[in-house]
Amino acid sequence: MAAHAHAPNGEAFSDAAVTLTLIWQETLPDRTADYSAYSTVYPGAVGRIFRFDSGEMQGQWLWSMTADGYDISRNAGHCSGYEQSPRRAAQCVEEAWFAAIRGSSLDRAERRNSYAMAKAGE
Repeated sequence: MAAHAHAPNGEAFSDAAVTLTLIWQETLPDRTADYSAYSTVYPGAVGRIFRFDSGEMQGQWLWSMTADGYDISRNAGHCSGYEQSPRRAAQCVEEAWFAAIRGSSLDRAERRNSYAMAKAGE
């Protein structure tokens, strides 16, 4: 899923262009560069990103869509990978999450929540 790491003409795009919709927070308070994603329709973390601080992957961000369950497909594309920035890694988690729940009861609930927030002006 590295296709979104570059703009259509191959040039790198700004991380400011990455829009995130899930709830992101630190995985553990004593760890830096480690974040988990939460959805309002799932009872736990749906994904995680963290930066490698050593080795040949130093500076790379690992991303993983970690949610599982009856309504979550593992056949909707990649569930993990590496990116150059935290926002792009987070975008991969979100894309994997939304692809995995597409057409399920979680997807319908997620859309209802988005509609309610937009209607309320949030």
